[in-house]
This record gives sequence, structure tokens and C-alpha cells, in this order.
Amino acid sequence: MLFQKSLVVALSAALVVSAQQPASQLTSQAQGSLKINAIQGEGAKNSLRARTGVAPAVEVRDADDKPVAGAEVIFQLPMVGPSGVFNGWLKSQTVRTDENGVAASSGYAPNSEAGRFNIKVTASTGSQTGSAVIAQSNVEGDSSASGGGRSAWWKYVAVIGGAAVAGGVVAATRNGNDTAPAASIPITITAGAVTVGNPR
Repeated sequence: MLFQKSLVVALSAALVVSAQQPASQLTSQAQGSLKINAIQGEGAKNSLRARTGVAPAVEVRDADDKPVAGAEVIFQLPMVGPSGVFNGWLKSQTVRTDENGVAASSGYAPNSEAGRFNIKVTASTGSQTGSAVIAQSNVEGDSSASGGGRSAWWKYVAVIGGAAVAGGVVAATRNGNDTAPAASIPITITAGAVTVGNPR
């Protein structure tokens, strides 16, 4: 009887330990995941006629939201249907993140099929991994590629330019209040000789 009780206690302890172990493993897996943020290419419209596309680029961060340098990032394009290529024929490209955790693809162009598609992105470093999807579409027409590329850059420049103009107006107003007003320049109007003659 005593032996049976000891056996039951030992089995119960083993079950408790085995039940707790997967929980700790799941926690470590969650802590080891990488975050992938698309910083270029999301929602882009690539021009089929001009054969121009917005190359995808991502930022990789760890569970503490810190940039991960040296991580391996793979950009994977669809094998069939609307898609694109890297360097003329490749369907995937592997890039390492820089010191800021940024990885950008190169030599990217759309294929000849119109429509929407997803670019799969995976990142890994050591035991840490992560994945994300960047959605794009290939469109007909002569319009240049847009969406996270050149158009976004020009919007940024426009905002900076507007801020500079506003700053100049404020500075000019303040300078006008701090200094004496400019001296007015007198304007003189001289009439010519008046001659009265017979009506014509």
C-alpha cells in the first residue's frame, strides 16, 4: 500500500514537470521571434510598360524592439502569375541587414503579367526567425512605379520644403518687429506745362 502511494506521488510529480516544460519552451520561442517591418514596397504599383518596380526593403527588430544587424533576409517572389524578378531572372534574393537592421533588395523589376501578388519575406539570425508579406500589384500603362518609392520620397521633400518656407516667414516677421521700419522713399510728381488753344 505504501509502495502504491509512493508510485502515485512520483507519477504526479512527473506529470507536473512535463506539463510545465512545453510552456517554458513556448515562451522562449515567443521571445526569440523577429519583427519585420516593410519600409518600402508595401502597396506599390509596378509599371508593366516601363518595366519599373518598387524594390522591397524591410527593417528587422528583435523582441526588445532593437534593430538586428547581420540577420539573413530572403525576399521570395511568386513563381507563377503576377510577380517580378531580381537581376533579370531570379525569383528570390538573400540580403544581410546593416547596422540599422535594414535590408533592401536590388535589381528588381515586374514580370509581364498584371495583377496583385505578395512578396514573402523571412529573416533569421541564430535561433531567431520571423516572416512577413509585402503586397504589390503590376499595372498596365506608362505611369511610373509608385507606392513607398519615389512618390513617397517627393512627399517627404515637399513637407521639409514647406516647413522651411514657414520658418522663413516667421523669421522675417520677427525681424520686422525687432528692427526699425525701413525709411519711406518720397515720391514726387511734376506736371508739365499746360497750353490752352483753339478747339480743333
